[in-house]
Amino acid sequence: MSRKPNALKTSMELTPKQRKFVDIYVSNYGTISKVEAAKQAGYESKDKYGPMAVASRLTNPEKNPHVVRYLEKRLSQELAKYEKDKLRVYKTFDRLRTGAETKGQFTAAINAEVAKGKMAGFFIDRKEVTHVGLEGMSREQLEKRLDELESKIGDAKNIIDITPDTVIENK
Repeated sequence: MSRKPNALKTSMELTPKQRKFVDIYVSNYGTISKVEAAKQAGYESKDKYGPMAVASRLTNPEKNPHVVRYLEKRLSQELAKYEKDKLRVYKTFDRLRTGAETKGQFTAAINAEVAKGKMAGFFIDRKEVTHVGLEGMSREQLEKRLDELESKIGDAKNIIDITPDTVIENK
């Protein structure tokens, strides 16, 4: 019986180890590496770079597209779970604020309240970068700056004029 090429496999045809790798990686996303997820899924190798190679192969869309599709599906499911469940996050911040406040930890309580407010859109971090160069100045500001510079030159107005009296034409 011939094996089916990986490109034609579906996410239903993952091996138990491949499925376990993806599930471990997604559930601990951001806290463990792909290599660590491969080790926890049971991939072993005598070579010290073995788990790294396995993790790399598993997440390579050219070599294991069915695993990558399942990984993307699981990541999008996890993301959707947190995006649509904002009430839970509000409640968590509220619970943290209340707990900190009852313990007299007012800085932590304020931070939790600010985080909740930012999430609700009450607070907006606005950072403005101003350019002090000539590009950021209006015409009036440029003229004023030129006048300041000319007044600073003042005594240096007696500089020798080197412009020629006659213009020589090239033929």
